Amino acid sequence: MATNLFAAANTAGGGGSSASKPLVSFKAGKCNYSAGTVTPLAKKGSISVFQTPDTLLHFQWKDRTNNNIEDDLILFPEDVTYTRVTQCTTGRVYLLKFKSSDKKLFYWMQDSKTENDADHEEKINQYINNPPSAPDAEL
Repeated sequence: MATNLFAAANTAGGGGSSASKPLVSFKAGKCNYSAGTVTPLAKKGSISVFQTPDTLLHFQWKDRTNNNIEDDLILFPEDVTYTRVTQCTTGRVYLLKFKSSDKKLFYWMQDSKTENDADHEEKINQYINNPPSAPDAEL
């Protein structure tokens, strides 16, 4: 029996694809960060956190107008935090900060409803620090 290994890799979340069902997904835009100032970009986007079959946890930002994935980051336990920027009083801005480097990415919430913001933040941090085990992992 023959199978196309390249097709299997692409449908299993490889090659930047988010074929796996998201653990968390919501509307969010990106921000520019320069000289201590965060400025929201007008692009419509979404954030998704999902786990690939190899158990790697991905954080993706996708442009909702053209479906291009602009950020596809692999998150490792205890290396990343996702927190609300409380200094921002004119919007709902969140920071994805890496402890192993100086990398900081800012995102702003685009859903008009605010009641899920804290839940999204809690879930993302929970999945980062306690990633789900692979359901069909074999020893």
